[in-house]
Amino acid sequence: MTIYLNERVIRFVADYPNQVLPTDLVIKYSSASDLQQVWLDFIRFEKYYNLIIIDPEAPIEFFNPELLSSAIEMSGFSGAFRDFLAMFKYVPAAGGLVKNEKAEFLFIHRLGFWDLPKGKIAKKDFHKDDLKYASRRAAVREVMEETGLDNVEIVRQLPCTWHIYEHKERQILKQTFWYEMTASSQLLLVPQTSEGIYLVKWTPPENLHCILAHTYRSIRELLVPVLF
Repeated sequence: MTIYLNERVIRFVADYPNQVLPTDLVIKYSSASDLQQVWLDFIRFEKYYNLIIIDPEAPIEFFNPELLSSAIEMSGFSGAFRDFLAMFKYVPAAGGLVKNEKAEFLFIHRLGFWDLPKGKIAKKDFHKDDLKYASRRAAVREVMEETGLDNVEIVRQLPCTWHIYEHKERQILKQTFWYEMTASSQLLLVPQTSEGIYLVKWTPPENLHCILAHTYRSIRELLVPVLF
């Protein structure tokens, strides 16, 4: 499990790493209070790029939370990750990596970075509380809303990403469910300016290095295995 905080990384691993760098902060999980203190140290001291949490029951990547109530079902995760998650507001989201018939990929430009279209999974997306189908519905809707595309098709599911950010003085832990999609290059692109998006463009493979140099680390980690 890897979680991103801008360019910094939090990892839950089962065993001690073979090599520890001066920029690594390593803790063996023992209690919620110790975990919270280490997190505060990690935030306070910017010399640490990586927070490595040794967790013999390292969490799995996917789970099926009950999002229609205030409680989240954490049956798929270890105690260490549940204690970590308790420090944040959990927000599920979904989005897409869209490819056209010319092998070009679709990106949006928002807040000074290239990004992929995505948005929160809403309660209305659920049917019998199934996160898998809720995320698919939300991914299609958000891609269409943010890019102006009126027809996209899901090809396959991609790995989730996790990242932390602050909103209204509260720390958010967002899990984003990603899907590879297809759409026609002939469709009109209309950026959703109300969401701070002012540019949507198809990018050919030979120009992807420009995107990767100006996007978030979590997006880079998602894209590189898929695109190369």
